[in-house]
Amino acid sequence: MSKTAQRTLIFGGPVLTQNERRETHEAIVLEGDTVVATGGYDEMRSLAGASALQVDVQGACVMPGLIDNHPHSLHFGSFDANCVKLYDARDHDDIRARIRKRAQVTPPGQWIVTTPVGEPHYFIRKSWRDLPEGRLPNRFELDAAAPDHPVWIQAYAPKLPNVCAMNSKALQMLGFTRELPNFIDDVFIEKDENGELTGIFSGYVTNYYNSSLFWLTRVVAQVLRPSEDFWYQGALAGQVTAAQRGVTSAYEGHSMDPEHIAAYQRARDEGQLSMRVLAALESGSVALDYGLGLTDERVRANFALAAKLTQTVDPMFRVNGLTLGVGGPGWSGQMPTDHPYSDPFGRLTKGRSFVSGAIEREAIEFCLRNNVRLNLMPTSGRDHRRFLESLEPFLGEWDVRAREWIMQHNIFIDDATLERYADLQFHLTTSLSFCFGKGDMYRDRMGEQALKELIPVGKMYASGANVGLGTDWGPSSVFEHIALAQTREFAGSGYRHEGPGYSINRQQALDGWTIHNARLMQWDGIGALKPGFKADLVIVDQNPLTCSIDELSETKVLRTVLGGKDIFDAQVIRRMDDAELAPERLQPLETYTASSYGAHKCGPNCNHSA
Repeated sequence: MSKTAQRTLIFGGPVLTQNERRETHEAIVLEGDTVVATGGYDEMRSLAGASALQVDVQGACVMPGLIDNHPHSLHFGSFDANCVKLYDARDHDDIRARIRKRAQVTPPGQWIVTTPVGEPHYFIRKSWRDLPEGRLPNRFELDAAAPDHPVWIQAYAPKLPNVCAMNSKALQMLGFTRELPNFIDDVFIEKDENGELTGIFSGYVTNYYNSSLFWLTRVVAQVLRPSEDFWYQGALAGQVTAAQRGVTSAYEGHSMDPEHIAAYQRARDEGQLSMRVLAALESGSVALDYGLGLTDERVRANFALAAKLTQTVDPMFRVNGLTLGVGGPGWSGQMPTDHPYSDPFGRLTKGRSFVSGAIEREAIEFCLRNNVRLNLMPTSGRDHRRFLESLEPFLGEWDVRAREWIMQHNIFIDDATLERYADLQFHLTTSLSFCFGKGDMYRDRMGEQALKELIPVGKMYASGANVGLGTDWGPSSVFEHIALAQTREFAGSGYRHEGPGYSINRQQALDGWTIHNARLMQWDGIGALKPGFKADLVIVDQNPLTCSIDELSETKVLRTVLGGKDIFDAQVIRRMDDAELAPERLQPLETYTASSYGAHKCGPNCNHSA
């Protein structure tokens, strides 16, 4: 920190310090990229000095920059970066107009790919079903917008069966004709009364977590051919979205392939990284497997690379850990369970493990011998049980407690397993997204009894383990996640899976989004507003700890600051610095929509437009 750095006094609203006593103060003083002190207004004004820049937040709330331990910022940013955005599309005319506009600047014959319609990524509160037409446009309706371009309205996970649409040019380029069967490998091909393709495909048509080889090889691998620049642009776009949400740091520990880590490193090297990122290499990514298939050889090959990539001192981008995804999600029928449950098509399944027990044991031994931090991704009791059995033979020789390994997801977990992980000093992560977006699905497919072990975040906190929280598939607003930590509301039915052992209060949730995630990332100096800590902060329009639970989800981010520099501004309060912000980092409050659908409550046939 420079001795001549400008001091800044921020006052005029509560300052949530997240210090050891969770004190709320009246003002905060920054110098350069560092917090000098927090305290009473008169004391802080005197400390700042007469020459300090004074920022009156006019009743808004100052709090530490949020830390998301499961954002998929790069992935979701990449998915959207080159797409025509249809999230807030009003009707078929609106869809065609947006596609037509893209066609005007796209060479004939090149693909035009769009996002799905609705609220990503669960598409429960708003989807294509809420269009006035009640369906996606067919091939002929899409032809009217771009007859010379192949067009694909995508379907994102995690919802199955799903639906997508293509125009005639897309069908032609993929070689799809009326000779296609009506059903192939869990994909339904819609045809009209004359047997001609309508361009509507349903079933296993998602572009990630897809096990349909037909769809992966004939569509996804043909159209989505990610380049190095594809992931780089996604990293840039994702961090802008994060800033709009008040997120200043992220743990990217899921589905991080070598090219994804390279994209973040490139952004760092080029001075374009505006979010502190810790990444962990995935040993074998199933979510983005475009038909290659996950083999032991592919998984094992990344063990040594994870060790080689480790670096934990850079102030912006760090790499530490080996991620091992052992079990898949329940919505796709991949979650390993002891008892049969219904897959998306009504067939009974017990799921499957992504990796063998032998590979899991190899990963444990490799991480112990090479001091690599293990980030395991279990989803079910069967996953947990197998891991603990695999770990047991190593406990006599190795001090596993000192390794601070991470258990991510923890969608279903019982009391005994929680106690064991706490004893082993594992960090636990989870997301209320799994209740919000998948709770109704679990009830329907697995039965009411399954809810007893569904994200018992209250028990996780009570275990004594360090528990961090993340967004994963959504909602996009962290403040809605803080509300969901208490209400545990399911998006579709409105059912509340709340109560002792399951709900946590707002202070606990805020801990999970700040100091707990900083501890999980082993990143000193972030997650709180304390003397000597980084000046990473967010200013919001209300105090999330004291506003009503109904208002909490509507909390708006007015300013996001990283290292004393503004990285997002809603143009309401005085700027922290004079550096010019890109247009996407300036979002006037009157048009603010929490990244389009942060907390918006859509009803039937909603025509909300961001």
